[in-house]
Order: sequence, then C-alpha cells, then structure tokens
Amino acid sequence: MNKFFSCDVLNYIEENSKYAKLLKARFINKEKYTNNLSMIKQGLAILGISSTPIKVFENKHSFIIWLGRRLTEYEGYELPLYIGHKKANIPVPDALLEKCPKSIVKLIEKVDERRYLKDFIKELKNAYFTPEIFLCIHKSIVNARVEVLFPDLLADIERQRFTSIDDAFEKIPRTYLNYLSQVSLTKLTKKISSMLREVSSKMEQELKNIDLYSLRLEEQLQELYLEADKGLKDIVENDLRKGYNINTITKKVSNLFSRLDRLFLGNIYHLKDYDKRRGEIKKFLKQGEDLKYNAKEKILARNIEICEIFNDYMFFHKFGPPMREEDKMFTKAITTEFEGLHRQKNRGLSLLDRFEKRGLLSVELDFESIKDTYNSFIKRVIIPHYVAQCLLDLVYCLPPSEDDPQRLVDDCVNLRILSLEGKSILKLKKEERDYPEEIKKFVEMFHKCITILVYDIRGSSYMGIKLHDAAKEQRIKYKFAKEMADIVKKYEGFLLKDTGDGGLVWFAENSMTLYNQLYTESVTGRGIKLRSSIFSGAEFDLIPAFDAAKRAVLCARDMVQRAEEFIRANFMHYREWFADVAERTLELDGITYALLPPEFKSLFRIGIGIASGVPHKDVVFSANSYGDPDLVGPIISDAHLYSFERRPGRSVIICDLQTLINLILNIDNFEYPVDEKNFEQHIKIISDLRKGNHGYNLSDLKISVIPKGIHYLGELNKSKAVAGAEISDVYLDEKYLYNQQKKKIKLIYEIINI
Repeated sequence: MNKFFSCDVLNYIEENSKYAKLLKARFINKEKYTNNLSMIKQGLAILGISSTPIKVFENKHSFIIWLGRRLTEYEGYELPLYIGHKKANIPVPDALLEKCPKSIVKLIEKVDERRYLKDFIKELKNAYFTPEIFLCIHKSIVNARVEVLFPDLLADIERQRFTSIDDAFEKIPRTYLNYLSQVSLTKLTKKISSMLREVSSKMEQELKNIDLYSLRLEEQLQELYLEADKGLKDIVENDLRKGYNINTITKKVSNLFSRLDRLFLGNIYHLKDYDKRRGEIKKFLKQGEDLKYNAKEKILARNIEICEIFNDYMFFHKFGPPMREEDKMFTKAITTEFEGLHRQKNRGLSLLDRFEKRGLLSVELDFESIKDTYNSFIKRVIIPHYVAQCLLDLVYCLPPSEDDPQRLVDDCVNLRILSLEGKSILKLKKEERDYPEEIKKFVEMFHKCITILVYDIRGSSYMGIKLHDAAKEQRIKYKFAKEMADIVKKYEGFLLKDTGDGGLVWFAENSMTLYNQLYTESVTGRGIKLRSSIFSGAEFDLIPAFDAAKRAVLCARDMVQRAEEFIRANFMHYREWFADVAERTLELDGITYALLPPEFKSLFRIGIGIASGVPHKDVVFSANSYGDPDLVGPIISDAHLYSFERRPGRSVIICDLQTLINLILNIDNFEYPVDEKNFEQHIKIISDLRKGNHGYNLSDLKISVIPKGIHYLGELNKSKAVAGAEISDVYLDEKYLYNQQKKKIKLIYEIINI
C-alpha cells in the first residue's frame, strides 16, 4: 500500500477517458496523417520536386504547432510554421518566407478551397476538356490498367483469408472495384464466393437448425395456450360450481398465469435470439447477390473529388508505362466513350475537334494527343492542387481563432491539457504515463460497474404527523412515487423497492432486461398499478455496464427536477393537505413563505445517494428469505447513507468516487469549472486546478460535480461517517483508498443540476 496524491487518480481517469480518446481521434488522425504524407511524397516525385523539405513531418502521428511565438523558437520547423500562418490566415513574415523552399511555397500559394472536378471548369477548358470528356479519358485509361492486372489480382486472392465477401472487398484496392468491367467483377465475386463455400455451407446448415428450433418453440407456445385454456376451463367448470372459494380460485389462477408467464416469455426471448441470428446469416449469404459496383455511374459523376482522381492516377503510375495490351484496350474504350458523347450531343463536343482527325469517310482519334493532354492536365492541375491540400491538412494550429465556437475552444484547451506536451511544437504525451499500477488497477476496476441509487423523500414523517390521515398520506405518496418510477424506467433502471419514503434502484447492463424477466405489471379496474413476480430463481447475474453511473446520475438529475415541478404543481393543494398550517400565508416562486417551518419547506424535496461497485465484491443480487429478489452489499449501505445528506430548502445528490470514475471514463465530453477567455491563461488555470481534488461541469448532461468530502467506511456513527474535510494525500491498494491513519475512505461528490 503506497502513498499518492488524490488528484493523480482523477488525472489518470481524465487522460484515459473516452472523451480524451475522442479528442485525439478528432484532432489527431494517425491514418489520415500518414496517408497525406505518403500522397505528398508520391505527388512531389511525379512533379520532380525534392521531398527533403518534408522530412520534418516524418516519424510522427500528427503535427501541431502553437503560433505566435518568436521565430527563433521554430528553428528547423519553418515550413510547418509557414503552413500554420496560411491556415490561420496570418500574414507571413519575410524572414520566415526566405527560409521556406520556394517550390513548396509556390504550390501552397496557389491552393484554394476547391475539392471537386466540376470546380475546375476554366482549367479543363484550357486543356480542351469538359468534366465529361476528362472522365471518359480517365475511366478508359484506368480501366485498361486494372483489366490487364486482373489475373494477378485473382492470383493474390488465392493466398488471402477472408471471413466474408465484405471482408474480401475491404482488402482489395478500391481502384479495382471502381474500374473493373462488370464481367471481371462477376468473376471476382464468384472467386471469393467459392473460397467462402465452406463457411457458407456451415451457415446454411445453422439456418436450417434455427428454423427447426423456431418451429419447435412455436409448437410449445401453442401447447402453452391450450394448457392455459384447459386450466381456466377447469376452474370455471369445477371450482365455481363447488360454491367458489375465492381464495382457492385466486391462488389457482395466479399459479396458472405465473407459470404461463415464465414459460411463454422464455420462449419469446429464445425466438427473438433466433430471429436476430437468422437475419445475420441471411445478410452474410446475400452479400454476393447484392454486391454490384457500377463503375460507369460512379466515374461519370461531375462531383467526383480531386483526391479520387489523384489516387487513381497514383495507382496507374505505380505499375509503370502502359503495355501494348493496355493501349489496345484504351483505344477501343475511348472510341466507345467519345461515340457516346456524340450520341448524347454533349455541350462540349466542339472541344473534341482537338483530338479528332476528319477524313473523307470517317473520323479518327489522335490517341497519343489524348493521353498527352490528359497527363499534362493531371501534372499541371490535379497533382499540385491535391499535394498542396495535403500539406495544409498535415498541420493543426493552436490557439483557435477568436471566431471559433466556445465548444471548439474548450476542446482545444482539453486536448492540450490531456494529450499534448511541448511549447512551440506540440506532440502527443507518451502513451505509457508514469502512473503507478495501483492507480491503474483501481480505476480500471470501475470502467464497467453496477450503480446503486437510493432516494429519500424529505418531510415524509412531518407529513404523516400533520396529516394524521393514512388514506390521504397514501394518495399523496403514491402520486409522487409514480413520477419517480417513470423516471427510473426512462433510464432502464431496476426499481427494486418503493418504501413509501423513498426507493432503491440499480443500474447495470441487464437491469431493465432482468426487471422485465422478473416482473409483470398490470393495472386494476380501479387504476391501481400491480407488480407480480414471475422469476424462476435463476435470473440473478449482474452484468456491469460502461454507462451505469451515467444513467444513475441522469435519473437522479431528473428526479430532482421532477420533485421541484411536483412542488410547484401541487403547492395549491397544501391548504387542503395541511389545514393547521393553512392559516399562514402559503406562497411560492418569488412570494415569501418564510413563516413556514423548515420541515414544511423541505417537503417533497429529495436526497439521493449513488454508489458504484463490481459484482460479488460490492453487490450481490439474489433471492432473500421470503423468496423475493434483493440486493446485498456494502454499496447499498453507502448509497443509503449519502441519501440522508441535507441542504436547507433544496434537494441533494451525493455520489462516491467510484461512480465518478465510471461516469468520467465513459462520457463523450466534460469541462473543468473554469471561466476564462484567454486561451493560454485558461490552460494554466486548469493545470493548477488538476493539482488537487476538483470537480467538473458536464454541460451536455446539464449537471456539475463538486468535491463534497470524505466517507469514513469504518465509522458506525452515521452522523460522523461523512465529513466535509479535504484530503490531498491518500494511500491506495487495488481496491480501496485510505487516509493518513490507514483507515478506509471514499471520496464523495455532490451533483448539482445546472
């Protein structure tokens, strides 16, 4: 057991959270960066430009630069700094421009926002092209190459291992799929299908078995129906005629339908699983039938992106000059394509005169001129433009612009805090931070968890004393508790107990599924809701969830909000409910009711305690001595204790550190409670904040989390078990936190609606 700073636990959570991963994926795309760098190298090679200046970008996952510092601080990184200035639309100093390679600068200076072929009408016209003419040539050239390479592709496929047709086509270069003829695509599909024949045969047999099992289950359901019908008929014809003892009849009917519910629902769940698997198998078997790549429709689209044309050309260029067989295919294909343009009476037909030689009886195409003009256009327009775009995409700049939305600014701040290090040139922090194993194991234990929520209705005892009317008290509590139960269902919680003064709810991966399997609900003719147990005693597996804490916290948030709405909606009834208090002025929302006793002001506000743990160690779900489903474990007591926390005139939500761990690890966004507009100062304040125990603003969830204090786990006196103390140093093993006196503790936090 070693000593650590409590903030280290929170820092590890934040740096390994889903949000931190989402930030890196959003701003740091390793695959895209590597691909851009590769495209730049290939493009520069074709243009005859040295790739030496871009070595500064090599052996990295990203390139993030902080603008605005002295030029000397960027020594060796002048080209990225120049790109950063261009992206941020900042004037480039002459001293910086002099240190950048002129050939690269020339490319970037000419680049603009255009990304589609249709945006280059002027350049196309100068080359005697329209988008349609260019695409006809492009398609014909690439098609000839892939058709010649097709036998090699089939040979390569023989050596590959595929799990499905979709998997196979993911591994085949996209250029083949876009430009192969329909005949070749059909051959390709058949080849892959034959390689998957064994897998298909097994799935076809599994499909037959599923159909057989489903038929048997449907027969069993029919038998259950007949059994229920026979049982009811027996009750009507025998028990009723014997003078019908209502208790006997009720018991028989209850037993009959309880058994029917269990067996019927069990079969339904099996049918649902079979149907899901049937759909997966049919989708697999249908892949070959549905797979159609219509290259003509795709390539003749005017809105094809420049990057696609570039990639196609790089594919072509990789295999060297065209062979004689390719030339034959090209001449045949381009002749057909141009004839099609004539039949369509394309608006750019006059431009074709550049490539057509008219004789007395026919028109001949100048194939060499067509290819030369096409290659010239690619090298003069497409490659420079796309390479320049890739260069700009390589660099990400900080700080963000003042015009950027606040959410983007916050994300940039958090990216810098959680994932980056450095000053002028930023880089990813080392993947393996120097966090102790105890912290890692402690935090990861709650990546998935079970979360318990206990809520306590304030003023309940006071209401009973003042009303002195059990029937009226029951109606009021029923109305309030029903609204709480509706919220629990919304977040798929398992409402285990409604005590009248509150309730106990738990959240897990299977909390709602288990609830539906263990209980059936109905409403009587008088409108009273009934819940009947239908469990068999075997459905007690607790499956921890990534979102257990989130659902519990959102449930608590909505409970507090609904409690306030309940007070406003029913305040008018207080005179009727509490006659002895009604003589005083009852007013709300801006009108004083200060004369009312404190218990009255707290009425219908709630205290909510939330605690999280893992199955078996912290909580067990099983049948109690009465045969009812029940929870046992220390986190139930913890949540119950936190629910007693009070604040004058308002509801309170308290959770433990374990709940916070599960919440922060798995939500998509969190912010630090800092209000600062200056970007650099914002980062400094958060860096200082993270040196101690701190809270969060979760604007997406409309809550904030603030440190509340400490729960002493060994303290039996409930009034002393929770204290508002702060603690900076903690001892930690893989399961618990300890204070300086080596006593087990939990850090606890208050959740506030915003």
